[in-house]
Amino acid sequence: MALITLGANSGKGKVLQIVRTYDANASSHIETTSTSLTASGIQASITPIKSGNLILVDFGSTMVDHTGSSQDGYGRMYQKIGSGSIAAMASSHNYHIGYIDNGSNRYAPFSFSGSYTATSTDTLLYEPYIKSPGGGTFRLVHHNASYALTLTEVEQ
Repeated sequence: MALITLGANSGKGKVLQIVRTYDANASSHIETTSTSLTASGIQASITPIKSGNLILVDFGSTMVDHTGSSQDGYGRMYQKIGSGSIAAMASSHNYHIGYIDNGSNRYAPFSFSGSYTATSTDTLLYEPYIKSPGGGTFRLVHHNASYALTLTEVEQ
């Protein structure tokens, strides 16, 4: 667990910029039948003003769903730094963004809150990746639901 204190007795902690990808009323499902992690298409990017600043990454979807024989789905937040390859922020955590099990939380929301300390001023890109481990259709965003991916740069 990491404790992040913003601006405590340091004169720092000022929000420098906020970038947000938001859809208040999705016109279609964002879904996959893949048993491997697959890009959702929901992306946001930010170019840090200064190396060493904190980037807060927040994602939420108001309604996920799963149909088919397998009754689960989950996702991870991916990050790309500059011209590098996109990779999971936490490569071994299956429930990084959330988990759905039709038997107990069908139509539940999914959320993620994470952070990254910029190591340069290269552009950072974030995107949730999802999968349906046993097949079926996993929907990260249900038709008419909303989602947001928000990036906030905080001075450190």
